[in-house]
Amino acid sequence: MSHPIQRIAIIGAGTMGAGIAALVANAGLPVTLLDIAPRTLTPEEEQQGLTLTSPQVHNRIVRAGFERMRQARPPALASQEVEQLITLGNTEDNFDQVAGADWIVEAIIEKPEPKRALLARIEAARQPGTLVTTNTSGLPIASLAEGRSDEFKRHFLGTHFFNPPRYMKLLEIIPTAATDPAMVQMISEFGEKALGKGIVLCKDTPNFIGNRLFSPGNSFAIHYALEHGYTIEEVDALTGPLLGRPKTATFRLQDLVGIDIAAHVARNLYELIPHDPYREVLRSPQMEKVVDELLKRGWLGNKSKQGFYKQSQDAQGQRLFLTLNPATFEYEGQQNPSFEAVNAVSQIANLGQRLTALFDERWQADRAAQLAWAVVGFDLAYAATCAKEIAHDFKSIDAAMRWGFGYEAGPFELWDKLGVAQTASKMEASGLAVAPWIKEMLAAGCPTFYRLEDGQITGFYDWNKRGYRE
Repeated sequence: MSHPIQRIAIIGAGTMGAGIAALVANAGLPVTLLDIAPRTLTPEEEQQGLTLTSPQVHNRIVRAGFERMRQARPPALASQEVEQLITLGNTEDNFDQVAGADWIVEAIIEKPEPKRALLARIEAARQPGTLVTTNTSGLPIASLAEGRSDEFKRHFLGTHFFNPPRYMKLLEIIPTAATDPAMVQMISEFGEKALGKGIVLCKDTPNFIGNRLFSPGNSFAIHYALEHGYTIEEVDALTGPLLGRPKTATFRLQDLVGIDIAAHVARNLYELIPHDPYREVLRSPQMEKVVDELLKRGWLGNKSKQGFYKQSQDAQGQRLFLTLNPATFEYEGQQNPSFEAVNAVSQIANLGQRLTALFDERWQADRAAQLAWAVVGFDLAYAATCAKEIAHDFKSIDAAMRWGFGYEAGPFELWDKLGVAQTASKMEASGLAVAPWIKEMLAAGCPTFYRLEDGQITGFYDWNKRGYRE
């Protein structure tokens, strides 16, 4: 396959940097992976008589990141053979290798100042015209290029791969006002054709599209559950496949991501969106109390082997999972919760029909239906409220949630399945605001977000022209 990007350099061999290196190698392209050189020796290195200038010491950090990637499950590398395409080095001895790259990826710690300092080094080493991207999950892209030349800024943008890069289809691309559109087109085509990604173009706003929607939505689900006395097991039984979402649901996903990481993302986002009418859900007192206690105890989820769940064994040595009681902070056995409303609709395969049945007035007093509607209603309202701020069109939001989080349907696809006008009325009856552009769409005679003709999507609503686009 011929394309302008043939050689890639990645700086930062952490989870994302090493994962992106594997993704590139899987595509059959050579990649240089660099990280910093150690400043101190380990006891083992001292015993071996090594010094800080020894090659194996200088590459210890990048080698460790590479080895973690090699041992990742599911596998990051498609085969042992593609390992040969990855060249390891450090930013003291091998930084000049970025000069030969067609695409340079900065993938170091999620802090602005270290990223800005590294981008200054990259500018001094790169060839003019070379594409440079920062891989970040939410830092403002334009601010990272402050102080760089106009030529650099034209060739600079954000790329947000989702973890693990080999398996998550979403690639968010975030240009700045200074980015050359040709660079956006080049990385978009490369990401789609060479790396097999689903490309979503985002505006340069806090946390972009996927994480901007997911973090408040997940926080709301936790807040609602704690406020209304649902168990952790009940919430995960109701917010996974029942809603067209992965089995990790709400609390299992927190354990998977890392409770410390999830808390850090939520608290950072809170500070970055003072204008957002929904932001207080990110600092819910009920949620903060539980999360703070978990952080204090070091119960961070899967990486510490306990969080909202804890793996244990019964008397016969069989594996079992215990569930945290957030009121007592003791772990309890599985209860396998059952709800009448869920039992009544669970055999309906079609997502829209299943949720329509669940949200029927018949089940309005059922605890399962109440939580499911609260979560879905919030997510739809929030997506509509910030849609114009974060995306160029709503279908980008749907794609981001499907490709980045494994949802069966994005918020507007789901809204169509439930009926736009009916759901908007139900939202307002529940005290949720319906975004003005939704009301404009309905008033313009457009009853759905996506136009269907003979069962096929032939257009979508354009909020700028207030009508359907092909």
